[in-house]
Amino acid sequence: MSVELVTPENLTVDLLSEIYEAALMEVTIDEERSFVRIQDDILARARVPESKERIQLGALYGIKEDAQRIDRLELVNRVNDQFVLIRASITEAGDLYFDYDIYIKGGVTRRQIAQATRMFLKLVPKAVADSDEDGIID
Repeated sequence: MSVELVTPENLTVDLLSEIYEAALMEVTIDEERSFVRIQDDILARARVPESKERIQLGALYGIKEDAQRIDRLELVNRVNDQFVLIRASITEAGDLYFDYDIYIKGGVTRRQIAQATRMFLKLVPKAVADSDEDGIID
């Protein structure tokens, strides 16, 4: 039994949408067809960069406007210290951004993509709950 691998040669936003729908995820493709929106406990995006060597997952959380920069950075440091599979950063607008890349160079299965995405969708809310000691996330 052969398994069709997802590779840089066949990776598209449409294929990602198919994979997520088959995994019973609630998804939509944006109007420009540049990413897939995934609605779970959080709203996340899956994007295919030009190189097509990876799938970029991302999720954005607002931070209270009156939160100090040092509090924002301490939050990011706590997340990055405690959760090594996802990365947190602060955007130029001051929001909290989480990301994770699924590398597909050499090929990965559809199931591996769905499982890695589910892991991201579960870890991000846990990171928010466990790391927001100062209550600065909106």
